Amino acid sequence: MERDEVQALMMRMHRGDERAAEMLWARLSARLIAYARVLLPKGHQSSAEDVVQGVFVKVLRMRRGAIRKVTDGTAFLFRVTRNEAINAGRGELREQARRRAAEVDSAEALEREEVRRVLEAIEGLVYEQREVILLRYIGGLTIDQVGAALGVNRNTVASRSRLGMERLRETLGVEMSEVRDG
Repeated sequence: MERDEVQALMMRMHRGDERAAEMLWARLSARLIAYARVLLPKGHQSSAEDVVQGVFVKVLRMRRGAIRKVTDGTAFLFRVTRNEAINAGRGELREQARRRAAEVDSAEALEREEVRRVLEAIEGLVYEQREVILLRYIGGLTIDQVGAALGVNRNTVASRSRLGMERLRETLGVEMSEVRDG
């Protein structure tokens, strides 16, 4: 989705266009909810959808001029989601790892062990690296979008991503040529 398209959908939604709101929700809600779940504290992950709905309400309450100033709608929505989730309570990846591990079917024990190892490795990253890795590889954001969502420059994002991926490779025992951090 083009950057301008998300902003245009936000403007149309703000003017009461239900179809625009539905399109925006269909295109971004799953990624925003997944991101909010990561940031919410133990026992509150189930409220991630409520957080994202609150983000959409916040857009509706914004002034049109503020929406017009948004240069990257996707990054903006991730940033607002981040702020809303943090306001609801700081998230812990440890709980997300337990939740994900519990959801894996017991017949897939080997896969569950691998998932657990990866999630534990992600938990071992410093918060700033975890957040960048999650936004890039779960949220699917570009380096520039992650920078906009977190309010940091692209070099900071690139550095945190590189260091985080190096740490994950080291922790998981993966050769550099086996994983590309695209």
